[in-house]
Amino acid sequence: MDGRLRCSLLAAVAVAVVLPAVGCSSLKQDTSTNLPNATLPASAQQASNGGWFSQKKPAYGPPPGEQPQMRVAGAPKRDFKPETFSAFADAELEMAYDESARPDLDRDALLDVSRRKFQEALKKDPKNKTAMLGLAKLYTWANDRDRAMQLYQDAIRSHPQDKDIPWACARSMVRFEDWTGANKACDQALAIDPENRTVMKAKGYFLARMNKWDDAFSSLLHVMPESEARTFLGRTLVGLGRKQEGMQQLQLAVAKDPNNELAANLLAQVSDTGGGAAPTNTDLQQTGAVQRQPIQ
Repeated sequence: MDGRLRCSLLAAVAVAVVLPAVGCSSLKQDTSTNLPNATLPASAQQASNGGWFSQKKPAYGPPPGEQPQMRVAGAPKRDFKPETFSAFADAELEMAYDESARPDLDRDALLDVSRRKFQEALKKDPKNKTAMLGLAKLYTWANDRDRAMQLYQDAIRSHPQDKDIPWACARSMVRFEDWTGANKACDQALAIDPENRTVMKAKGYFLARMNKWDDAFSSLLHVMPESEARTFLGRTLVGLGRKQEGMQQLQLAVAKDPNNELAANLLAQVSDTGGGAAPTNTDLQQTGAVQRQPIQ
């Protein structure tokens, strides 16, 4: 009895092992023969065409040979270039003096934030032109003349062949009505770029404000015809309250060029009203020497 039972068990094991292998083989053969791929479900088609199961699983993480970048506790934050600090600082400076952006802003707080960013940029690069000019503009707008001028002079020494720096200094001095200093800064810019028409025209205005009218006229002749130069001087004189001298220059301008409508109109305006032909800084604005005036 035990022998027969043992034989029955062995036979059962053999059937269990052999039949699945035979069944899978015949099933695979029947599937490929009797069922074309077009009738298989999409999932089965992908499997039979070497789809999902024939591909390697996607690798997640860094490429082979690279270590994953992990944030270590206490590690320093990513650093910024001086130009980036300066860009942020300049945006905050503009906002500080733009009351239309936010009427209730704390200007002093914004100026402090802007100043610290400019100073941080200068710690990284003490000769960074963008940061030096940005901080000088901040001090100019804050009416801190001494610090502004010191920064401009430091920038000129650090970049002696950059004409933009003395020109920026001249424009800053306009805010303080330092015509002598502005004229000197123009000379520094012209020493680098002698044919700069914008600087030459501004120099003519600064000389006029210094009551050096002949020198102003000579400077203006480098960038405009005589009739226009006399119109420029005449309007400046009238704007400064020197009516008779201004009218004389306007008359000379019309005599030189009868088609100078601007001079003729200004002359008629002054003669009829007895008042000024234009605000004091009209010609200054035309020179390009006026920085955007911040809201006070």
